[in-house]
Amino acid sequence: MSLIVFVKKNLNINSPLIGKALSLIPFESRPGVGNVYQRRRSDIAAYEALDIEGQRAFILQRFRHILNYAYEQVPFYKSYYDEKGFSPGEVQSFDDIQRVPVINKEILKRYAVEERTADIKDKYIANTGGSSGNPLTFYVSSKMIANEWAHMHRIWERLGYKPSSLKLTFAGRSEFKKNCVEYDALRHSYGVNIYEDLKLCAAELKKILKRQRIEYLHGYPSALYEFSLYCRDHDHELIGLLKKNLKGAFLSSEYPMPLFRDTLEKVFGISTISWYGHTERSVLAYETEKFVYTPFQTYGYTEALDNNANNGTQNLVGTGFYNMASPLIRYDTYDEINDAKSNHGVLQSFSIAGGRAGEFVLDAKNKRIPLTGLIFGRHHRLFDMCSHLQITQRQPGEATILYVLSDSISELQHPEKLFDSSNVDIRFEFKLIDRPIKTVSGKVNLLVNHAEITN
Repeated sequence: MSLIVFVKKNLNINSPLIGKALSLIPFESRPGVGNVYQRRRSDIAAYEALDIEGQRAFILQRFRHILNYAYEQVPFYKSYYDEKGFSPGEVQSFDDIQRVPVINKEILKRYAVEERTADIKDKYIANTGGSSGNPLTFYVSSKMIANEWAHMHRIWERLGYKPSSLKLTFAGRSEFKKNCVEYDALRHSYGVNIYEDLKLCAAELKKILKRQRIEYLHGYPSALYEFSLYCRDHDHELIGLLKKNLKGAFLSSEYPMPLFRDTLEKVFGISTISWYGHTERSVLAYETEKFVYTPFQTYGYTEALDNNANNGTQNLVGTGFYNMASPLIRYDTYDEINDAKSNHGVLQSFSIAGGRAGEFVLDAKNKRIPLTGLIFGRHHRLFDMCSHLQITQRQPGEATILYVLSDSISELQHPEKLFDSSNVDIRFEFKLIDRPIKTVSGKVNLLVNHAEITN
């Protein structure tokens, strides 16, 4: 019986005493994850010590292993590669990886999920892209859990994290039973119900903080931003209690918009770190400086490939090394990057071009206008009056700015005069909304689907 199953069946999972005891067990010694976790940690350390030729050899060995496995075990790859006239035997050197056909979500969706999946027992189903209207279902092998932890801990350690460190998490959980702040012993973390009134959550948090040492915040940048605003404007006592032990914040799932991040850091006096990853588990990268990401080539082989955007960007393409259920090989994420730096073909760092793919609007000539630059790259006086700005578009050349007034502002005349739309061939309208529009998982995206507007 695994440790997780034993805990769920026999112990009070919401007990901080149980959680603290579990957190003190080294991951290397934990049943079900320890062996894989230890190997991946060793891989990370070994890779970082290699010269560039050693790194190329490391990537090639693992790439060839997953490539041959997929061709032999996954019907899709046998069919697709044969159709393209490609044989895995063609990959004999690092540079030969470029011979392997690139795939994407549209190609994969032509095949049933069973055709894209190896016949193994130890797997579970996952999906991605549902909120964007382009979902993809696939399977993940359970051993990926240890792989994820090994790499995520390496990221969090940059801010001094240890598995015994207590976190406060703001994410999209919806299974809160009765309290707006609940403890999760398996993750040694208090979760905040981001759909609940922050005043109620704050009251519970203050009780917890008088007996517990919370060292890290963790969650969606947009949710942490809202929490920061609430504390700054309404609850300085809560700020004081948190700042006694707070060491940093981990920004997950969303692009860390500068406004969100800067506010969080200023209110609590902490450093933050973000990372790039996605549900498909083919790419994972961490910040080495703000908004500059270094890919874990131990997690999977990450490439920057030219696209047809004609805007100087490239696309991130990933090959996950360890998902033996539905492997992804040279998978085009469609996420655009710039400032890509490589060493002998090995991607070393990149910046994300305007957040995730799709976070742009079209001007009257159908030119893409990245939203990070339009909204956060200019000085909009409207920010001084608002807590949130979002944008929606029905057709090229026209867009609507959705804004939420700050608590201290009761009325705003002529918002268009406070928004810098110079040199942009778009006609903007402005709409006041009561609260930011969230996705079903609780995220606050910069770009809003017009159908989501209910105010």
